Amino acid sequence: MKPILASIFALVAACSMASASDSYITIGDSAPSLKTATWIKGGSVPEFEKGKLYVVEFWATWCHPCRENIPHLTKLAKQYEGKVTFVGVSVWESLADNKDATDKVKEFVKSEGDQMDYHVAADSPKNVIADAWMKRASEGGLPTSFIIDGDGKIAWIGGLTQLDSVLEKVVDGNFDVAAAREQREVQVSVLRPIDEAVEKKDYKGAVKAIDSAVQLRPKLEYTLTYPLLLSLYHCDFARGKSLSTKILKDSDGAIGAYQMMSSIFATQKDLSPEAYRFSLGLIDDALKQNQNAFMFKAMKAEVFFSLNQKDDAITWAKDAIAMAEKEPYASEEIKELIRKNLAKYEKK
Repeated sequence: MKPILASIFALVAACSMASASDSYITIGDSAPSLKTATWIKGGSVPEFEKGKLYVVEFWATWCHPCRENIPHLTKLAKQYEGKVTFVGVSVWESLADNKDATDKVKEFVKSEGDQMDYHVAADSPKNVIADAWMKRASEGGLPTSFIIDGDGKIAWIGGLTQLDSVLEKVVDGNFDVAAAREQREVQVSVLRPIDEAVEKKDYKGAVKAIDSAVQLRPKLEYTLTYPLLLSLYHCDFARGKSLSTKILKDSDGAIGAYQMMSSIFATQKDLSPEAYRFSLGLIDDALKQNQNAFMFKAMKAEVFFSLNQKDDAITWAKDAIAMAEKEPYASEEIKELIRKNLAKYEKK
């Protein structure tokens, strides 16, 4: 799974996947437009010019991997100056409500200064661009990059780890787009039915599809960990609990593993009391590591609320807010979400 699963708040956006009714786009297809974007830095790029290459990266101000990658994108933009145009498009900023977050993005970009030295734009609260690009490509994690070739077609879609090597091949004219498309089609043909089953809450069907996919392609096991756990927590908690224990053991208690699991319990509202109580123990163990504590406390508040223990939910939410106020990396968006959740707990 991508690093964006570091919190339940990132997860709200990261799990926005394409439904069966959406027209799917993939490598080799014409790139969607950026015409509806609000341009913040570097001038507008409303269309892709013939003969020019582009990298369009989707990011968010609250996404830590995105923010950490900004200096590297600037480095690439300078390295390929005159050959590749880099565009960063902020998406899924309005997690707490449907308000326009453009001003917040502008402030963030301004604070980055020369560290963020490429074209930057923001999507609308209605997620027009995110839907046209990310959703239609079945991409749910941030950051995600699209490389656009000289014909305005998508040459590649992917994350941080492969961008450098793929971009070098694209610039040199040595990238096999047809092979990349075929590889992606195979992957998507496996993943889309799983996404659709989860979306329909057919959790038993999702587990069956995941088990079959991993049996045929063992390398997919890591990629499918999140939807498998989510589905098992719903339809086969005993297996889900066993798998969770194994993952934590195999990862030596990696904080990312705790974050992934805790985020599921915090965002799923129809799990069994047994599942929620199990998650409280997970979160307590995670808090002992003293990493991202305010997020774990916020997730614990959500779990208590799902257990109808409102007083406990209020206590943990207040603690999460107090801690978040002292954390330099806790964005206003995240703090606002915790406050809104607290108001929800106090109201009911």
